[in-house]
Amino acid sequence: MIDVYWIFTLDWKILLELSALILGLVNGLILLWNFLRDRPILSIDPIHPEVYQWFFPLSPGQYQGQTSRRIGFLLYVGISNKGIRDVALKSWRLKIKSINGKWGELKSLSIPEPQIIIGNNLKSYPVLGTKTQSYSGSTLIKSGSSISGFVYFVHECYGDPSWDPIIKEHKIKGQMVVTSVFGNRATAEISFSEISLDKAKTFISNIDKLDQDVIQIIDS
Repeated sequence: MIDVYWIFTLDWKILLELSALILGLVNGLILLWNFLRDRPILSIDPIHPEVYQWFFPLSPGQYQGQTSRRIGFLLYVGISNKGIRDVALKSWRLKIKSINGKWGELKSLSIPEPQIIIGNNLKSYPVLGTKTQSYSGSTLIKSGSSISGFVYFVHECYGDPSWDPIIKEHKIKGQMVVTSVFGNRATAEISFSEISLDKAKTFISNIDKLDQDVIQIIDS
């Protein structure tokens, strides 16, 4: 005869608590796997990297009684979503490294549609996150799709020259960072080529007047 007495000697409360713990861990792992599987996966791709990523000098400004040095950054980027969940962008920033090794994070400034005459036609370009007559300005990126647009930043510093961006062979390297409403982040290195202010104004005629009210000072 099978001795079943040992069954009644078990601590069932401990077994039930252990079973609940195991079940909770399994459910948690399933939820985590589903989240990781379904999460948006953002990627930043400069459009025509050798053509549409520029920096250019701006006229000096004034900050707290001191003359400031200003540089404009204009770039054309595409942002894709390789995940299986649609997502909207929350922010996009540009990080620039100074000669002294400090990083400054710049917020984008509002700009009109960049335009240029090609042959007999006027071509306009989208601006990331800005609704215009030609473009919706939506930052919603559906699964497997992408959006694109121009973005403009201004780096302004004063005081010691070590706060100036690092310029090598007429190029400045920076990092573009985008963040989604879910907190997903993507980063890409951008190489900016130097152009004149006059060339920048062929795309946006008043680009040197757009930063009067919104400036992030890289403080020395």
